[in-house]
Amino acid sequence: MISKPRGTQDYFFELDPTLDIFANVAKMLASLNGYYEVQTPIFEHIELFKRSSGEASDVVNKELYNFCDKSNREIALRPEMTASVCRSIVENKLLNKMALPIKCFYIGPMFRYERPQSGRLRQFHQFGVECIGSGSYLDDVEMIILAQSFLNAFKYEDYELHINNICSIQTRGKWITALKKYFTKYKSQLSEDSVRRLTTNPLRILDDKVDGQKSFVKEAPKVVEFASKEEIVYFKKITDALDAQKIKYVVDETLVRGLDYYTNLVFEFISTQESLKGQPTIIGGGRYNNLIKELGGPNVDCVGFAIGLDRMAVALKNNKILLDAKKQYIKVDCVIASLNEEIDLTAQILAKMLRYSGLSVLCNFGINKITKHFKYAEKVNAQFVIIIGKKEIHESCVLVKNQKTLKQEKVKIDNLVGYITKSKQQK
Repeated sequence: MISKPRGTQDYFFELDPTLDIFANVAKMLASLNGYYEVQTPIFEHIELFKRSSGEASDVVNKELYNFCDKSNREIALRPEMTASVCRSIVENKLLNKMALPIKCFYIGPMFRYERPQSGRLRQFHQFGVECIGSGSYLDDVEMIILAQSFLNAFKYEDYELHINNICSIQTRGKWITALKKYFTKYKSQLSEDSVRRLTTNPLRILDDKVDGQKSFVKEAPKVVEFASKEEIVYFKKITDALDAQKIKYVVDETLVRGLDYYTNLVFEFISTQESLKGQPTIIGGGRYNNLIKELGGPNVDCVGFAIGLDRMAVALKNNKILLDAKKQYIKVDCVIASLNEEIDLTAQILAKMLRYSGLSVLCNFGINKITKHFKYAEKVNAQFVIIIGKKEIHESCVLVKNQKTLKQEKVKIDNLVGYITKSKQQK
């Protein structure tokens, strides 16, 4: 037997339509906010992620699924999609063709070579939004509101919103220099990963799961010590807007996110559930004002976020709204029960007619006993069983049993669509 690769998961839609329910909710919310869908290739040239995420980032150093194709080009499966969206916008010159800001969303699989655990897979799914060409602090606030609206849709409240201002690249350069000097004094107390980060990306020491809890790390220099007046005012406008809209948040000065392209505002929605203790971040995002320019485009400001849908599925495992949605999601209107092989073709023609009228219809041609047809209808949760035998064909009618009301009636085939449609609408 060949098994699936470690860190991947099979999705049987009939057993668990969670990802599709998430996608529909996400698309509805994105549409309400004026976002349209974008799709990019699942694999890209590796240089895209090196330039956007940073060669020193864990994503590039440890987690990329990369390979050489048959023309010896180095390719990587996408670990995230912001870089791909920005590459697409620059390559297709959309900034010259479309009104700004460009608002787009995506849903799809991403790939990272990480140690699998609850809520963390090597092939995982994200819903994300990007607002390209947005300079207002209110666009940052809109991102937080949109992200929160996804959680609100499922009445999920077991989280904290953490925000931070990591300032501009110029300010952050001064902060990084101070951090390197500071952490060098404590080099012997840092983990092997943090020692490596000391020369490559010392910001990641701040949110390291082990070193980040050490007192000397918590006392490290803060970015606000190097922030300009404009950067401080910008962040104050965001917190004032959140306060005005009664959105609770925690200013977390250790929050830096793991990708080099972030600037200014960064935020995370962190689950407080025990089931996600090891990987609590369910939504992460922020501003990235230099990425488009880095990829060859003009200097435009951008902001976005992504939701880990697999992690959300763990968080919402016992969520009543999601469980109710699952029960109602797969709707089969009718099962046609043909009582012998001679009638199967007639049943198929009848099913085709009903489907053209917008009804969901199943035929199981491997069954010719009425009791088995009813058991099949129960398994697929069909509301109606349409029984057709030789007598019914002769009379140009069928027997229809409503599985909810247990009412059974003889219905003329010409009137069948109207009868089913009207019965569906009756409670």
